[in-house]
Amino acid sequence: MIDYSAAAETYDHTRTHSDDVIDRFCAIVPLDPSVSILDFGCGTGNYLTRIHQRFNCRCYGVEPSEGMLSKATSKAGTLNIEKGDHRAIPFPSETFEFTYMTDVIHHVPSLPEMFRELLRVLKTGGLLCIVTESHAQIDGRFYNRYFPSLAANEKRRYPDVGEITTHAQQAGFCSTATEMASSPSREVSDTFLRNVAEKNWSMFRLLSEQEFSTGLCGLSGDLGRSFESSSAGTTFLWFRKDAQLER
Repeated sequence: MIDYSAAAETYDHTRTHSDDVIDRFCAIVPLDPSVSILDFGCGTGNYLTRIHQRFNCRCYGVEPSEGMLSKATSKAGTLNIEKGDHRAIPFPSETFEFTYMTDVIHHVPSLPEMFRELLRVLKTGGLLCIVTESHAQIDGRFYNRYFPSLAANEKRRYPDVGEITTHAQQAGFCSTATEMASSPSREVSDTFLRNVAEKNWSMFRLLSEQEFSTGLCGLSGDLGRSFESSSAGTTFLWFRKDAQLER
């Protein structure tokens, strides 16, 4: 098990927002002050904070970890961030026009429960975007070479695209689009090395200490080296709540 309250102390070293991801959101969703959005599993609130800065939407977040929640609420400002999880989202039914989750779905123990709750809090016609990685993209991560069990561990944690889509449709969502974004070439920089050393990506907290220390040593030896990583990247899964599909 991963202690996310402990991880919250250094989480912001790597888990910053991506304007590229937000640009993909606003290309589909007309983000403006009239729109209510929910960040499911908002962590320390980085995406919500940036979206509010850019679009002044009515921004809400849900986060189960006390440590992450404390960090998020400390920077919340006009955001509404509450403790909750896949079993109980603490907002009324049909509250949101848009909800999203960024690199969260592999932490959810029950996809059917999660999708039922997300369907409940979305308005009819509302959109859901799940930002994740396919199994093929996990296999394409350049740093797998340093940590032999990493990819297999991750594919046990991450539901693949087909599994996510099936659960969403069974809950009553309509699948509208799947977008794949390739990763650019990656450099073993000082910042990347520090984030690995601090285990700011949860996957490193699941490795044995021997595998982690050996991999970190090899990674350190390649400081400054760049790797082509176009087979890695991000998947955006879009779903809509349609009136005829409600259950």
